[in-house]
Amino acid sequence: MENKRKLTKTEYTIIGIVVFCFLYFILWRIFKEKMPLHAYLDHIYKNYDDYAGRALMLVPVLIIIFIFFSIVRPTASRRFLRLQASLPTSKIHSLAKGLVEVEGTLVMKNPMLSPVNHETCIGYYYTIEDITEDSDGRPSYTTIHRETQCNVFQMKDETGTIEVQPDKIEFVLLGETNVSSTHRKRYTETLLKDGQKMLLVGYADVNDGVPFIRRDEHYKILGITSASGITVWNKYQPLLRSFLFICSIILLIIIYILVQ
Repeated sequence: MENKRKLTKTEYTIIGIVVFCFLYFILWRIFKEKMPLHAYLDHIYKNYDDYAGRALMLVPVLIIIFIFFSIVRPTASRRFLRLQASLPTSKIHSLAKGLVEVEGTLVMKNPMLSPVNHETCIGYYYTIEDITEDSDGRPSYTTIHRETQCNVFQMKDETGTIEVQPDKIEFVLLGETNVSSTHRKRYTETLLKDGQKMLLVGYADVNDGVPFIRRDEHYKILGITSASGITVWNKYQPLLRSFLFICSIILLIIIYILVQ
């Protein structure tokens, strides 16, 4: 059964502010002097072109601020990328209790079938998207359902094997494995499969003397990614960050010149 995407608190807040401003403007146009802030609104209304020009100049700044907060907003994937960049990769045989990073080959214990291609796998990340087209026939996609399912599995390297309890596991920077589309919907799955070489960040723990890895409750992270993909990310991500920073500075300088 498909779950319709729910609005976030931020989206509800934005909608509420827009509705409030619209209703207040209507009431002000009716009652004028009887409304609070009449003098300010009247001045803005009579000097609309001037204020509109200033607002237009602020649009790029607001875009930069929005992009900045979108980048720095904490998510499980960003926590994973930040932590894996600072953690040393440990050998399974010598893991100490606590937050760890391990690299190894996946070993399937309890297989499951994926929802799109019905492939045997350890786990999957599955999305359903609505497909809409604009007047030029260009498609756009809106996610209406997403889920992650994963069975208990093992990771092994040349020193040993350890079990992973995958509750709330995050698939990070993993490409789509299978995609299927109808006229109205697109179905996508990303699979964890036996024999894949992966890098995992989680909490090394012990149960009855047997070590295992679970979600770290302090950092709220249990993430897995491709060992080769994360190497590429670590190599080029600093360059991307520097490029975005330079572009932001240049844009701010252009805005400053235009405002003068």
